[in-house]
Amino acid sequence: MKIASHQPYFFPYIGYFSLIAAVDTFIFFDISQLNRQGWMTRNRILRPDDEWQYIHAKTQYLPVNGLLSDCLLIEGTEWKDKILAQLEHYKKKASFYQETIEFIVELLYQPETHLADFNIKSTVAIARKLSIETTIYRYADIIAKVDKAARGNLWGLSFCKAFGGDTYINAPGGVGLYTVDDYHHAGIKLGFIQHHLSPYAQNHEPFIPGLSIIDVLMFNGFEGTRNLIHDFTIAYSLNK
Repeated sequence: MKIASHQPYFFPYIGYFSLIAAVDTFIFFDISQLNRQGWMTRNRILRPDDEWQYIHAKTQYLPVNGLLSDCLLIEGTEWKDKILAQLEHYKKKASFYQETIEFIVELLYQPETHLADFNIKSTVAIARKLSIETTIYRYADIIAKVDKAARGNLWGLSFCKAFGGDTYINAPGGVGLYTVDDYHHAGIKLGFIQHHLSPYAQNHEPFIPGLSIIDVLMFNGFEGTRNLIHDFTIAYSLNK
């Protein structure tokens, strides 16, 4: 059984969904420290002039070293309305604007008060819409079942032990954090997913890879995006 885990991101890029699709069980690690400069609160879409821009989830004050699970969203719809305005220019260039924007509106205006809840529910909804059938948990709901890891790069072992996994798949950014020996000594195969980020028609050049899944949906629709999600390889080796 293949296991993966990741912090919940805000409308993440397609590689995030590839990671979910690549495993049997996926765990949202929702009690990590909030990183406001990372992908928990923002992502990227095209700008009208064909460069890129950020979209942001607006959050209330949280002390330094505060946990993602404690982060509250700003009340009201102003920040959500702004995101919709930022997406409006896709209407002129994206073939699947209408079906995508209707779906995104449903996700944006969900009545969640916490950032983690918003990110998790919207990501799961997108995954299911893309026919990803992976079993999904959030760590806060299974905390009693999982032994606490001695250090950050051993959480994969704890999750594999809890769910009977024999393979742990990580995102590309984990290559420098994980060591093969820790996992091999425990009988766990360690892999790192590499999404190819193949270009698709964004109606401009050059292609900008790694934008939010929203951009992928706008130009490929749900059916086309389902195919792109499986455009990845997994490397099962790592420098010791």
